[in-house]
Amino acid sequence: MGMKLHELAYRTGFISYVIVANTLIDMYSKCKCVDKALEVFHGIPGKNVISWTSIILGLRINNRCFEALIFFRQMKLSLKPNSVTLVSVLSACARIGALMCGKEIHAHALRTGVAFDGYLPNALLDMYVRCGRMGSAWNQFNYNKKDVAAWNILLTGYAQRGQGRHAVELFDRMVESHEDPDEITFISLLCACSRSGMVGEGLEYFRSMKLNYSITPNLKHYACVVDLLGCAGQLDDAHEFIQKMPINPDPAIWGALLNACMIHKQVELGELAAHQILKMDTESVGYYVLICNFYAQCGKWEEVAIVRKMMRKRGLTVDPGCSWVEVKGKVHAFLSGDNFHPQIKELNAVMEGFYEKMRSVGFREPDSSPTNEIEASKAEIFCGHSERLAVAFGLINTAPGMPIWVTKNLYMCQSCHNTIKFISKVLRREISVRDTEKFHHFKDGSCTCGDEGYWGSSNK
Repeated sequence: MGMKLHELAYRTGFISYVIVANTLIDMYSKCKCVDKALEVFHGIPGKNVISWTSIILGLRINNRCFEALIFFRQMKLSLKPNSVTLVSVLSACARIGALMCGKEIHAHALRTGVAFDGYLPNALLDMYVRCGRMGSAWNQFNYNKKDVAAWNILLTGYAQRGQGRHAVELFDRMVESHEDPDEITFISLLCACSRSGMVGEGLEYFRSMKLNYSITPNLKHYACVVDLLGCAGQLDDAHEFIQKMPINPDPAIWGALLNACMIHKQVELGELAAHQILKMDTESVGYYVLICNFYAQCGKWEEVAIVRKMMRKRGLTVDPGCSWVEVKGKVHAFLSGDNFHPQIKELNAVMEGFYEKMRSVGFREPDSSPTNEIEASKAEIFCGHSERLAVAFGLINTAPGMPIWVTKNLYMCQSCHNTIKFISKVLRREISVRDTEKFHHFKDGSCTCGDEGYWGSSNK
């Protein structure tokens, strides 16, 4: 329908009105046709602030954040961004961990006098949290009005880091300040408890939602409880909890159970969860990846082949691995198997040097077939190893001792995890990698995740 209206606008000449073109950009972006949105954008002769903001936001919501930052820099050459523009580009910075770009936007807002109202203060807060700068986030939090969204952003930051005690302390402060928690507050709080093994506290918060705050739990809260019980190894309790739910479970709830079964190697219950997901969802690639991951962990390669065949038949593809690293205020992107980077020979030489050192001290060969066939398949399908090139780029383009921050769009495999642990120990570098599951902060050969999720995580 949108394309028909586009054609009608073209035939009638209304496409020459900037407001019509801007609306088309928004329509195409939200329909995941961002290339069509770009086509419309480039055809506008007199682009205004809304035109630029619409395409920046469109690129962001379609996970083309690197391009969004490029468009923002181009926009500043001719037009002054408004607060909505800044919110959109800050969201892109948060997505790929572009801290220096985010700080540049913060400085730009202060320098140009953009009003710090609406969504802008919390967009800055979210950027600092997602880029791992909790100190800067607290400064931003204390400087501006503290609404429920601001409290929730900080809570989510602690949840992502598995810092349940900090999350609980923050929640107590929130209640003491007379800010009423909402549904999102409890999702963050339950996630924090789950990642910290705080089962009793998590269950108590779940019970208190309706009793103390008149918030009826939704499917996301139930999924959090399943994850809470499952990750703690209480799989039978998690399954019983699902069976007794007052609302029908959705794929996310069965996915939480399946993930726990994968961690604790509960094959029979995991297969039950996998079958439930496949009955309910035929389009979400993430669930198919999770199911493939589970069957790979169990060594059930025929099932892996069946599920991947289903994915191909339904046109579901896994995004290629991509990692971003920020060096001197510029974001650099690396795709899996990238052989076209100007420094690719140097980057590969750096990594080969580390592989040789790892072999010399008895570490598993990082790039040959690992002894664990399951991990090899998992790494190939779900990781892509793009973070290795990003880390290597950071090493050769920053001063010794400088921390390196990498963001990637996929799971981080055990082989990459062990390799970067080794690099952090040999070079005494702090390296942070944020993947789709958690933050990994490597220092002196250890990771803050405690190797959680990397079953049988022996380096040698």
